[in-house]
Amino acid sequence: MNILIYGGSFDPVHKGHYALLKSAIKQLAADKIYIFTAYQSPFKQKSKTSFELRQQMAREALGNLSQNIIFDDYEQKAGRITYTCETLAYVRKLYPDAKIYLLVGADCLNDLPRWKNSDYIFRNSIIAAGKRKGVDFQTKDFEYVLLKGSFPRVSSTQLRIAMLCNGLMPTSLCPETETRIERDKMYGMDIHSWLQNNLKPNRYLHVKMVAQAAVELANIYNANPEQMALAAILHDAAKCMSSLELVRYAADNKIQVRDFDDVCKFSPSLLHAEVSAHIAKNVFGINDENVLNAIKNHTLGRLNMSLEEKIIFISDMASKDRRRRDSNFVHQASLKSLDEGMFAAMVVKLLFTIETGKWLAPRGIELWNEIISKRK
Repeated sequence: MNILIYGGSFDPVHKGHYALLKSAIKQLAADKIYIFTAYQSPFKQKSKTSFELRQQMAREALGNLSQNIIFDDYEQKAGRITYTCETLAYVRKLYPDAKIYLLVGADCLNDLPRWKNSDYIFRNSIIAAGKRKGVDFQTKDFEYVLLKGSFPRVSSTQLRIAMLCNGLMPTSLCPETETRIERDKMYGMDIHSWLQNNLKPNRYLHVKMVAQAAVELANIYNANPEQMALAAILHDAAKCMSSLELVRYAADNKIQVRDFDDVCKFSPSLLHAEVSAHIAKNVFGINDENVLNAIKNHTLGRLNMSLEEKIIFISDMASKDRRRRDSNFVHQASLKSLDEGMFAAMVVKLLFTIETGKWLAPRGIELWNEIISKRK
């Protein structure tokens, strides 16, 4: 008997998953195909998408490939990080004498020897891999089969980030997955619907441009790109409110704002940062402090800003929808270092504030002095 094991987070399911499994089913003549949706992968942070939804996506997108597919919830029942060697041992106990194939992407071949109890994996299974274009690997000292076919180089992580940034369905999603995401408003689709209904078109464009800039900086400076994309698309959520509405919202919800009376008197529009963070938490259920603080401090900043706060602060001024000379100045500076990016962003902010005769908030003055003192 031939058994095929295919595990993954499926967060979301894409055409790469589909093509790989389809090729394996065709070439390996498996009598049974076990698909394991990971409860929590050893290599990734715990998914914000529930196991049940990811399992459902896998069923909808992959279940039509064979009548012999079994969607096993072994890893959900474990309720913890489950290693491949454990899942393999579970299947081996069910089928002691079977030939077991373990399906992976070819980009995993180089890492397999470092997986937990890899010797057990190699003794009890034959690795089946689909080679992605542009992925190089060396001949391995364990038994493996290279599948024939074309396997798109697509990442679930990158798909999630793309959806967060632009609110559009990537073409590399499986059609069934696209339907599920649209129906359940997953991966930020609910946020984008809200923003489109509440923000003016130019403001909605701005938050998407800021998200692109934030993801770029996150990748350069080792921040979490998904966190930064989420903070970016929500950083101006309250821009749909008038100054009077912002003051009332902040007062009614008892939002703590430094220099509240002066802000309300001289520049109530500044309240949009704190109000946007409140909307992120209370409308969309976001409790990630890195995300909320980045939203809260993207306009005036604060002393001793975190990595995430700096990225959103800079990205807000480096977005391509702003005046070209300003956005280019900030963008180029941010590529040198985050400190240079902060300096450039503050220069643009201060010049605009002075040129337009607006009130200089104490927090902004303090941040400028901190930046200058560090430069010297």
